[in-house]
Amino acid sequence: VAAEDSRQETAERRQRSEQYKSQQVAKLVAEVREFGDDIIDYNELAGIYDFPIDKFQRLAIQAFLRGSSVVVSAPTSSGKTLIAEAAAVATVARGRRLFYTTPLKALSNQKFREFRSTFGDHNVGLLTGDSAINKDAQILIMTTEILRNMLYQSVGMSASDGRLFEVDVIVLDEVHYLSDISRGTVWEETVIYCPKEVQLICLSATVANPDELAGWIGQIHGKTELVTSSKRPVPLTWHFSKKFALLPLLDGKGKKMNRKLRMSHVQNISSPKSEFYYVKGKRKVRTNKNEQGNRSPLDISKQVQLSKHEVTNMRRSQVPLIRETLSQLWENDMLPAIWFIFSRRGCDAAVEYIEDCRLLHDCEASEVELELRRFRMQYPDAVRENAVKGLLRGVAAHHAGCLPLWKSFIEELFQRGLVKVVFATETLAAGINMPARTAVISSLSKRIDAGRQLLTPNNLFQMAGRAGRRGIDTVGHSVLVQTTNEGPEECCDVIFAGLEPLVSQFTASYGMVLNLLAGSKVTHKQKESGDVKAKRSGRTLEEARKLVEQSFGNYVGSNVMVAAKEELERIQKDIQHLSSEITDEFIDRKCRKELSEEDYAEISLLQNKLKEEKKIRNELKKRMELERMAAWKTQLEEFESGHLPFMCLQYKDKDSVHHTIPAVFIGSLSSFDDQKIASMVWKMILLVQASRKLIARDNIFAHHTMLL
Repeated sequence: VAAEDSRQETAERRQRSEQYKSQQVAKLVAEVREFGDDIIDYNELAGIYDFPIDKFQRLAIQAFLRGSSVVVSAPTSSGKTLIAEAAAVATVARGRRLFYTTPLKALSNQKFREFRSTFGDHNVGLLTGDSAINKDAQILIMTTEILRNMLYQSVGMSASDGRLFEVDVIVLDEVHYLSDISRGTVWEETVIYCPKEVQLICLSATVANPDELAGWIGQIHGKTELVTSSKRPVPLTWHFSKKFALLPLLDGKGKKMNRKLRMSHVQNISSPKSEFYYVKGKRKVRTNKNEQGNRSPLDISKQVQLSKHEVTNMRRSQVPLIRETLSQLWENDMLPAIWFIFSRRGCDAAVEYIEDCRLLHDCEASEVELELRRFRMQYPDAVRENAVKGLLRGVAAHHAGCLPLWKSFIEELFQRGLVKVVFATETLAAGINMPARTAVISSLSKRIDAGRQLLTPNNLFQMAGRAGRRGIDTVGHSVLVQTTNEGPEECCDVIFAGLEPLVSQFTASYGMVLNLLAGSKVTHKQKESGDVKAKRSGRTLEEARKLVEQSFGNYVGSNVMVAAKEELERIQKDIQHLSSEITDEFIDRKCRKELSEEDYAEISLLQNKLKEEKKIRNELKKRMELERMAAWKTQLEEFESGHLPFMCLQYKDKDSVHHTIPAVFIGSLSSFDDQKIASMVWKMILLVQASRKLIARDNIFAHHTMLL
């Protein structure tokens, strides 16, 4: 009874808040239009809500009112949609238009319902691959691909022309999808093609490099301000579900793994006695099949050291059934919950597996039955008959295999507290408003075409972030489940790995190039017939190339190069500065300071000796040059030809690299016999060898003979 009263109180409070907001929006819009004043103050927008606005929300709204584009990076479920909602109020009040884009049709449908509730049916439209409702509305909600395709025809045009007529603001929700391998290019293209006079509001989950995203948008689009927040409105607690217990995943400080979860030891954990509602409404006690004398096989008095093979087997034995984890949630008052399973078939199978578990009270079950009857009368073809039994017990599935109407119905029941557990694929993590007390992640890896892929920290935090209902829960619970391949160690590795940066996935496809070259549609009216015809004004290859070169990847890459060059210049300046300081006097002072008198005297003696050796070497070099010149003079006097004896030879090596070497011309081959050639070559070799003995060993000479 207390739980039912709390649920009804929460629903009534939410309904009153929505009614208040809707009334305040209508009042503000009417006042602005009546007085014809487009200037809207922040306090007017803040007055729409019956609760205080967070700091990051205030900063983002103020940046928008200053005319800047805004990038907002904040945790999941922190209230980023409020910023877009406030921008929509200001835009509608000014008589202009706003486009709101989402990555999913389900999210677009939900935003469509929410904005209609706030702004009225006539002010909100929807444009997806499945629906086209009120396309000329002031607030038009669509998938990002729809907007990108619209922008193909408007690149280079102002917002007053083409498909973006009277559009002042574009909201890109879930903009962190820019890193998605298959779809990320859509978000980059949308930013690149968007007219510069349109304000962008980019809403992102927390990522490692929001500053780079804001910098890129500022460079290619216009003035952009960054607003970040790392604070969750509802704190998040991590848990780990094993077969016989639900334990904290982290220690008290949240800095490392809970010692009790170490798989190298068997902990003193006993089988729980969980109470559960079943179909007949009786409470039953779930006991372990191996239980004897109320003792679990793991109920031992001391820790036992295990081998690696035993740890592997123990990990397998610790994998809980869905019923067992659900029992743990029930015992700890952690429902309602979103349970993430990475396949549609897995979600449906989970619902079927626990559909005998009764999670609803009688009054709640009656309310669900009444709502289901109404839905069936209105949309008879949209009912999922194989899911009705589970729904009447408080369990449902939510994935792309369900019809949009059925998913909307499940979302509404979950928001009202009439569905206690929703088994969903990871798409539900993408901003769909289904606040839960607990988020359960069934596995740390998901199956892809190439095998199994471990979740990234961003994916994990996105799903875990659905836990914790603002204004209802004091803490949100994220439960990770033991699997055959992943234990608490792997979970902690992902959690402590840190957030990943946004990475460009921009790709130049054939379709993109053709659309860019085709250009925008231009209509003209013929004078004689009065017919209106449309044709495309094509773009040049150079214009298309410039657009493509504005990708986020190019910006980050160029920034990296600039930063690297700046760092190199700084290092070179430091080297020059140090070189100017390290003089002979500096070294002498340093030696006198650091060395003893005996050591310093010995070093001074060696330095003087080195100077004398260098002096002798220089004198030997000069003597060698004189002797070489005398020897060459003797050789040249024997030549009777009139050719100059000095020349340069050029050749290519095996790598086709050009080389130039100095040479002495002796004569043509026809003027020498074999004996004379051998004699001349031998004299030159002896001369060079004699020269080598007179110079330092670190100088290397080479001699060549060429017959012409």
